Amino acid sequence: MPGLFILGLGKLGGLDLNFSSDVDLIAYYDPHILPVPEHMGQSYVVNKVLKAMGQILKPRNSPDFIWRVDWRLRPESSASQLSMSIEKAQDFYFFRALPWHRLALMKARVIAGDKETGGAFLNQITPFIWRQNLDFRALDELAHLKSRINLEHPALRQQRAAPQPITPDAIGFNVKLGSGGIREIEFIANAQQLVWGGKQYELRTPNTLAALQQLAALDHLDTAAAEKLSECYIYLRRLENAIQMLRNEQTHIVPSADEDRQRIITLLGEAETDEQSWQNLCARILDIRHFVNAEFEKVFDAGDAQVSISADFAGDLKALGPAAKDVAQQWLEGAFPRLKTRRDFQVLGQALLEQIFKSSADSNGAIVRINQFFSALSRSEQYLHLLARKPALLDALIPPLLYSPHMTVLLEQSPHIIDVFLSPTSGMDTGFIFQSDDYETRLERLRRFVNENLFISYTGFMKTGGTADVLQTQLTALADMTIEAALKIVAEDLELEQLPLTVLGLGKMGTSRMAPLSDIDLVFIFEDAVDPDLSQKIVRRLRTVLTAKLSEGIAYELDMRLRPSGRSGPPAVKLSSFADHHKSRAHNWEHIALAHSRIVAGDKSLGQAVLDKRDAILAQPREKEQFLKDAKSMWELIESQRVTDTPLDHFNSKLRPGGLMQAEYTQNCYRLLGMDAALFEGSILFWSKLQLWERLLGLTSRPLTDIPTFYKDNVLAQFGAESLSDIAALQSKHAIRVQAFYDTLFSKVTLPRQYESARILWTDG
Repeated sequence: MPGLFILGLGKLGGLDLNFSSDVDLIAYYDPHILPVPEHMGQSYVVNKVLKAMGQILKPRNSPDFIWRVDWRLRPESSASQLSMSIEKAQDFYFFRALPWHRLALMKARVIAGDKETGGAFLNQITPFIWRQNLDFRALDELAHLKSRINLEHPALRQQRAAPQPITPDAIGFNVKLGSGGIREIEFIANAQQLVWGGKQYELRTPNTLAALQQLAALDHLDTAAAEKLSECYIYLRRLENAIQMLRNEQTHIVPSADEDRQRIITLLGEAETDEQSWQNLCARILDIRHFVNAEFEKVFDAGDAQVSISADFAGDLKALGPAAKDVAQQWLEGAFPRLKTRRDFQVLGQALLEQIFKSSADSNGAIVRINQFFSALSRSEQYLHLLARKPALLDALIPPLLYSPHMTVLLEQSPHIIDVFLSPTSGMDTGFIFQSDDYETRLERLRRFVNENLFISYTGFMKTGGTADVLQTQLTALADMTIEAALKIVAEDLELEQLPLTVLGLGKMGTSRMAPLSDIDLVFIFEDAVDPDLSQKIVRRLRTVLTAKLSEGIAYELDMRLRPSGRSGPPAVKLSSFADHHKSRAHNWEHIALAHSRIVAGDKSLGQAVLDKRDAILAQPREKEQFLKDAKSMWELIESQRVTDTPLDHFNSKLRPGGLMQAEYTQNCYRLLGMDAALFEGSILFWSKLQLWERLLGLTSRPLTDIPTFYKDNVLAQFGAESLSDIAALQSKHAIRVQAFYDTLFSKVTLPRQYESARILWTDG
C-alpha cells in the first residue's frame, strides 16, 4: 500500500534475531500518499490492514505461528492505534518522546511497505536519534533505565532476592536482562553510539557487534575490551538460543531441571554432559558476567567521587567576595543556573573553581562571569553533563570566556563547539553539512562548521603558542571551504549541477592572511553567456547563505564594495564587464586593491581566465605621475578617516601610522610600479602577528600592559621578547620602517587642494 511502511526495531532492526525472538514493529503512513481518502478514516483503514497482517503472522488462539509480533515500542502504545501519520509521529518524537524511544529507533530500518517513504521518514527524524552535540545525558538516562529494569522487571525477581546480583550458580540467571548479561553489553555499545553517533557516522549501525568494532576503531573503547565484549556477546547469545530451543519459548532464564541443563550443554557443543561440564559452564558464565558488569560500570560511572578541598583551594575560596563566594558555594553543592537536580555535579563545581583560580587574577569577576554564561545557556543540563563527564574541556572553555570577547561570542552562539576537542579530526570536513537535505539545516550547520573550526584554530594558537603563519593559513582555508560549501548549497537549492561562476577574493582573502573578525572581500564573476537574472539570483542566494543571521550567528560578513562600479554596480559581474571596467573605466585605487587578489572558489577554468585578464591589465604601463597622485590622495583620505595616532605602548596594529593597513597599501603601490614589494614582508608579518593577539584578546587601543597574565608568556615568546617594552620597541621600529618606504614613494608628490582622481591613463611603455 503506497504511503504505509513498517519499521523493524530491536533484534529485527539490528539483524540480530535469535531462535525464538518476537519481532518489534512500528508502522506509520503518509496521509498525502496513502490511497485512502481522508474522509474514509485513514487511521482506521491502516489499523485494519495491520491487524490482519498480525493475524497472519500469529493467529489468535492458535499454538502455531510464524512470528510473535510486538507493537509496544510505538509512540503512546497504551492509548494509540497500531499506526499514526508521519506528521504526528514526528511531533511525538521531537516534543514528547522518552529516552528509551531514542534508544529503540537507533535500530530502526524499513522492512516492509513503502520503503521510499519510510526511508524519507527516518531521514527526517535523524536529528532526534543522532544529536549534533555530544549529549552525555544519554549515559545517565540509560543507566537510570537499566536501574529500573533491575529493580522492577518481573523476570529479575530471583536476582533481586539473591544476596548479590551475580552468583556462582548460573541457575536462574536471566541471560538477556541480568547483571553482566546481553542487555548490559548492548547498553555499553548503544550509550556511546548515542553520545558520539551524531558526529561520527560510522557508529550509526543497528548491529551490536559492528558497533563494538567501530567504537574500538574510534578509540571510544579499548580494543582488547571491545574484542572480549564481542566474544561474551556471542557466547551469551548462543546460550540464549540454546535455552529457547528447549521448548521454542521466548525465555531467557537458565533452567534448573537437570535434563534441561544437560540439553543446554549439548546444544552448546560441549563434548561431555556430566556435572563437571555444568560446573565449567557456570564458571565461564560467572567470568563473563563479572567482566561485562565491570565494563558496564566503567561506561556508566558518573564520577561520584567526594569533593576534597586542598589547603590552597580553601584559601582561594576564603578570599572571595560575598557575591562570588555564594556562587562558588552553590557550585560545590552541585547547584548551577537553570538546573533541576544537583546530582553528580559537585565534582564539576570543584573542577570549575580550580580552573578559574588557575586562570584568573580576578577570581571574583571570573566566577560571576562564568555563572552568567551558564545562566544564558538554553540547554544547561545537557551542557553540564558534558563538562561533568569530560572536565578536561574546562581548559578549553574557561580562559576564552574570561579573556577573549570574540571567542566568547562564538561560545554564546555555539556553546557545544568545545566538544570538538573530544573527537578531533585530521582536517576540516564539510561533509556533515550535506548529510541533511534541508536548506535551513544546512545553513545552521555551515555556521557550526565555521564556529567550530575558528575555535579550534584560536585555541591552538593561544594555548600552545602556535605560529601566526599557521593560524592565518588555517583561517584562510576555512574561509575558502566555507565559500565552496555555500556554492554547493546554492547550486543544489537551484537544482544546478554547478554554479557558472568564479569567486575572486581581495583584501585579507586575497593575501591569504585571514585574521580573527576579518570579513571576506569577494567579487562574483560569471561567464558572459549566463542569463543576468540567474546570475543575480545566485549572488542573492549566496549572500543569504553566508550572512543570514541564524541561531548560531552568521558564517562571514561579506564585503562586495570592491566589485566594478562598487555599491552602485550589479552584484553579479560578467567576465567581459570585469575586464572592460578595469581596462577602460577603473581608477588607480581599484588596481591597488586588485593587486592583492586570488581565485578562492568556483569554476577553475573561468577563474584562470579572470587571473589572466587581471595580470595582463595590471602589467600594462600606466602614467606614473597620475598613479602617484591618485595613490597619495586615496591614502590621505583613508588616513584622515580611519588612521589614528596611537602610543607605542598601546595596541593598534592596523590603523596606526606605519601600521598594517599602510604597509599593505604601500606594498601594492610598489608592486604596480614594478618596485621591490618584498621589502614590506617583515613589517607585514610583525603587524599581522600582533593583530591576531590584539583581536583575540579584544585589546585594540588598549595598553600592552592589559595583556592577561595567563597569556603574557606566550605573547612574549612569539615575538622573541623578554618584556612588553621590547614589543613597544618593535612597534616603533616597524612603524618607522613602513613610513620610510611610503615617504620614498610619495614625499615629492604634491597634490592640488581639490584633487580628484580620474580614470587610469595608460602609456605606450
